[in-house]
Amino acid sequence: MRSLFVLGAMAVLACTAREAAAQGAWCAEDMNMRNCGFYTLQQCQAAASGLGAGCYPNQFVARAPAVEPQKRPKRKKQDR
Repeated sequence: MRSLFVLGAMAVLACTAREAAAQGAWCAEDMNMRNCGFYTLQQCQAAASGLGAGCYPNQFVARAPAVEPQKRPKRKKQDR
């Protein structure tokens, strides 16, 4: 009986501990649902049209830096 409980608890944890596989850059949200699986604004707007939903950027998606960091100049070798 105890092993059945442990297996059930492990199955529940395995289902809830996953990261979302499809996290796009755009989310559509209305009164009843939120869907963050859109990679372009046009995809989001097409899915939201007629539903009264709005599109907004997904705040949980990792974004690339806006400006590439500057590289440091190389040091000159010193002769000894």
